[in-house]
Amino acid sequence: MSRLIKVSILVLLLSPMLFVRASGQAGIFDKFDEFGDIKCEDEYARLDNFAIQLQQEPKAKGVIIFYGGKTFRGRLPKRGEAEARAARLKPYLLRRRGIPASQIVVINAGYAEEWSAQLWIVPPGASMPTGDSASLVKKIRFRKGKPNPRDFRCRV
Repeated sequence: MSRLIKVSILVLLLSPMLFVRASGQAGIFDKFDEFGDIKCEDEYARLDNFAIQLQQEPKAKGVIIFYGGKTFRGRLPKRGEAEARAARLKPYLLRRRGIPASQIVVINAGYAEEWSAQLWIVPPGASMPTGDSASLVKKIRFRKGKPNPRDFRCRV
């Protein structure tokens, strides 16, 4: 097949998806990114990209869904550790990137095999994404003690 025909077919196949995404119909939303326990610099780079997209779509909601892990950095987690780890995401978007608080929603989706965060762009009128219930872990064991929020600060 010639290159022009291949490109034409690709455009025809993708154009309905582009139209649906641009139309903002209820129930349509996009997962923008997903990451696990990465370095602060990498996490902030991903959040910067997320903020840029939200600034381009000021009526859209930015949804952060996070999961605690069965283990965290090679050990059993403490109760509240997943929340303490995720607690830095929204303030970064608000304070450092100027995203309005009303535009960001944070959802605790329970537990999966490892800690992770998903970033979603939800157009106006669309329903909010929910956590992936298939990845929930039924029984989580915890270490004793409480997490120290200072352990989850980034010094960038």
